[in-house]
Amino acid sequence: MAGKKKPSQGIAIAALLLNILIIPGLGTLVGGRTGSGVTQLVLSIVSWMLIFTLIGAIIGIPLIIGMWIWGLVTGIQLIKEAE
Repeated sequence: MAGKKKPSQGIAIAALLLNILIIPGLGTLVGGRTGSGVTQLVLSIVSWMLIFTLIGAIIGIPLIIGMWIWGLVTGIQLIKEAE
């Protein structure tokens, strides 16, 4: 984690809320973790698109749950870094 700027407490809380309430990945991007944020955001969008297909729902639902959990963990990590 060397060279990374610590997020402020407010940004970290906003990132957590965005990841939980809006879409996983958006808060991660706001928190400054670009690589993880883009991956979470792309996989979240793909999983939502898969949910609306018959066979894709089998993959899409667990994937969106996984992205939500990943976003939650990332948001909590950002808050711990900001302390």
